[in-house]
Amino acid sequence: MNGIKRVIPLNRFFINRILLFLVEVILGVLFIYSGYTKLSNIFEFSLTVAKYGILPIKIINIFSLTLPFIEIFSGIFLIIGFLREGAYFSLIFLIFIFTLAIIYVIINGKVFECGCFEIFGREPKTGFISLLRNLIILLFLLLGFNLRKKLKICYH
Repeated sequence: MNGIKRVIPLNRFFINRILLFLVEVILGVLFIYSGYTKLSNIFEFSLTVAKYGILPIKIINIFSLTLPFIEIFSGIFLIIGFLREGAYFSLIFLIFIFTLAIIYVIINGKVFECGCFEIFGREPKTGFISLLRNLIILLFLLLGFNLRKKLKICYH
C-alpha cells in the first residue's frame, strides 16, 4: 500500500477486537474441551478412528494419541496468543480433514458416533448434523484468522 495505512474508525476497531477476542476464546475452549474428551477415553477414541476406515491400522494409535494434544495446545495457544497463526493453521487443517472424513462416511452410508465434541456424555453421530457443525466451526476459524490478519495489517 506504499506506506499508506488504511484508517478504520475507532469504534469499528474496538468492535472488531471484541469480536476477535470472543471468537478466539470460544474456539479455544471448544478445542480444549474436544481434546480433553478424547484423552479421557483414548481407547474409545481410537476405536472410533478405526471405524472411519480411512487410516491404516498401524498409525491409528499414534494418530489417536497425538490428535487430542494438538487440539488442546492449539486451543490454549489461540486463547493466550502464543503462536496464534500456527494454531489457526493447525485447527483449520484438522477441521478440514475431519469434514472430509465425515463426507466420506456419509457417502459410504456408515453411521456411528463421530468421536468429536462429546456433550453430556453423548457423542453425536456421523451425518449431516456433524457435517454442518464442522462447516460452522471452519467458518468461525476462517473468520477469526481473516479478522486477525486484517487488524494486523491496519494497525501494525
